[in-house]
Amino acid sequence: MFIHQQKPKDFDCGYNLDLMIAALPRIEDTEKRVGYAKRVVGLIKQSHPTWVDKDGKSEAAWEHFFKLAEYDPDEYGIHNPYSSGGNDDAE
Repeated sequence: MFIHQQKPKDFDCGYNLDLMIAALPRIEDTEKRVGYAKRVVGLIKQSHPTWVDKDGKSEAAWEHFFKLAEYDPDEYGIHNPYSSGGNDDAE
C-alpha cells in the first residue's frame, strides 16, 4: 500500500525530488516533460544556492540532475543546456 522509501539521494533536496525525477519518463508530452525537468533543476538550485551564479544559472545543478536520474534524460528529450548549447532558464 505504501511506496517503499529509501534515504534521499540528495539530503538537501529530499526524497520528493527523487520521486519527481523518477516520474519524468512517464510524462508523455515532451514539452511538459522538459518543463517539469526545469522545475526539478530549479528546486536543486534553491537547495544549493552556492551553485548558482549571479544570473541564476547553474551548470552544477544540471550536472547533479543528470547524476541523480537513474536513466539517460537525453533519451527523453531533456538536454543539459551546457552540453547542448542551450539556455539555462530553469527556475
